[in-house]
Amino acid sequence: PYRSRFGFLLGALVGVALAAVGAGVLITTWTSGSSVPAGWSAWAPTADDRIAAVRQIAEHVGQRYRLGDGNQLVAVQSGPLEFEDVPLDVAVRSSAQGGNIELIDGRGVLFTLNGLGPRGSIPSGTPSRERHLLLRREALELALYTFRYREDVDMVVALLPPPPPASDTTPTDNRVQALFYRPGDLKAELDVPLKKTLSPRTPRPETLSLDSAESQRIAALTRSNLFLASVQQGQDAQGFLVLDRLPK
Repeated sequence: PYRSRFGFLLGALVGVALAAVGAGVLITTWTSGSSVPAGWSAWAPTADDRIAAVRQIAEHVGQRYRLGDGNQLVAVQSGPLEFEDVPLDVAVRSSAQGGNIELIDGRGVLFTLNGLGPRGSIPSGTPSRERHLLLRREALELALYTFRYREDVDMVVALLPPPPPASDTTPTDNRVQALFYRPGDLKAELDVPLKKTLSPRTPRPETLSLDSAESQRIAALTRSNLFLASVQQGQDAQGFLVLDRLPK
């Protein structure tokens, strides 16, 4: 006599169970969709604040890059895209000659690779193509970590250290080389684990082969994003980071 009641109750329980499973799938999908894919990198910043997170990234990445004698290659400073507390818009010249000017504003961060020598140069070791490519590799890694873990950043600028100045000359060009990235520049690399782009074993200048597959990949991922950078103030006191294309 109670068969219909048990049937109704059983149907209700099955419905609740299916709803719970569906909710679990939705929660799992939402969680995985709003976070970084598992396994993108072995390390991740833990800070919730944007500037604190990029500071953690700067410290983590900076300590991985070394000279042949074991000393850290450069000190990596990090912060918002500003100069002396003045926010900077970015002005990009599309070509070294005859190019257009593109004005870009957004939520940017600035990394400065400081060699702690004159004008931020690296005082020890010998400047070389290998060392320059290693600095570009470091800037690329900083940008990858930033874009992968911070959705509130849409521009990354990394200032490279200049060559050591000659002792008998005064530099007349205060521009330094800089890497400038937006997330779309590295879309393919952000969709695959970091180790697919950069080897977990960070090379040193003496062990970096320019002919290796990774070196050629680094050169390709940094060549078109390499500029000469300077800071200028406009007539209205607006600050600009001016990025000039390197002459070919």
